[in-house]
Amino acid sequence: MIYTDGGAPSDAFAPPNHGSTRVLLSELLTLIVPSRTDELFGPHTQAFSRFTPKRAFLLSLSRSVSGGAGHFFGDARRVLLEACAGLNGYGFDVLRLWPFPLQTAAEALPEEPLAEDLFSVGFTEMGEHGFRAETVGLSKLDQREISFEFRGRDLLEDAALMCGHLADWAMEQGHRVQHGQSMAYGFDRLTFFATEGDAGGPFRGWHPPLIQKLLPPEVFPGVGVLEVRAVPDGKGAEREPLTLALMRALEQRLVLEEFDLTGDSPFHSATAKVRGFVHGLRALTALREEPNASKDSGWRFVSRTTHDGPAEGMMTLAELANRVPEIIRYLALPPGVRLEWDTDGRLTVDTSKAQSELDEDDADDDLD
Repeated sequence: MIYTDGGAPSDAFAPPNHGSTRVLLSELLTLIVPSRTDELFGPHTQAFSRFTPKRAFLLSLSRSVSGGAGHFFGDARRVLLEACAGLNGYGFDVLRLWPFPLQTAAEALPEEPLAEDLFSVGFTEMGEHGFRAETVGLSKLDQREISFEFRGRDLLEDAALMCGHLADWAMEQGHRVQHGQSMAYGFDRLTFFATEGDAGGPFRGWHPPLIQKLLPPEVFPGVGVLEVRAVPDGKGAEREPLTLALMRALEQRLVLEEFDLTGDSPFHSATAKVRGFVHGLRALTALREEPNASKDSGWRFVSRTTHDGPAEGMMTLAELANRVPEIIRYLALPPGVRLEWDTDGRLTVDTSKAQSELDEDDADDDLD
């Protein structure tokens, strides 16, 4: 939307670089502006609410693309800037619910936006039921929006980070994310469930009322929403809220921050080398190496009290976590980190090799 103090955008802009891009520029016969009950996002929301527009125009661009959509959004940015050159007023990203001043639009709109520049995240507090997180704007990629529930105010930051991760993943898909599709998120497996179920198709009614008022169905038929749940392997169709997955992500992030490191948690089906019987964080050595296969987490664990145990074997991280749930918080530590728990459970962490390539022979000697 282009809201002005009386001026009109120009239709003399250079055509989009791709000939199949469809462009619509039209004036609203009835002036529709957001109300106080509409939830908007961004730093210019208050200033936008004080602006009284006299005219409103809809600028819409669409194109079917294969692969990344960055060039398309860069093209859309250029068309908007050329159409609004010299105008006084506000632009309003309808599918993101994000207003911005037209006079500073060049700074407000990135050249080729990443996923986090395409969507907003809203959090609704539901009392004893916790929080609901919802995205607004992924529909610009013809992807369904994302929604999930969790408990705990301390998980808000990680919920926002998860939304960014899910948006990046959705943006990378060469097709629409489907009902029942799954993805790995750190240690956990997440599954998407379309609100309309297996039937598929647009679901316009889910989108905020403001979007439905400003965008006619022929411009935006709607994409609906995907409810995101954790679905543990081996539990059939059982669905869990994302509280536990977010809690694990938070604990791993805090451990990385404590040691000023970056890292990624391996998936729970990844394997680890284990020597002895590991039943707790006592008399235990753990070392992460560079993985040597797609399913290899790089982790090696040696129990120092069970020398009569089996020779080195393999376990999945899920099996290990079932025995020692506390180990999950350390799994995102990068290759080169060595953890030592003494017989009383006190932990010593060696990060001296975390930023350099490990000598595999030395690592084998260390664990003998």
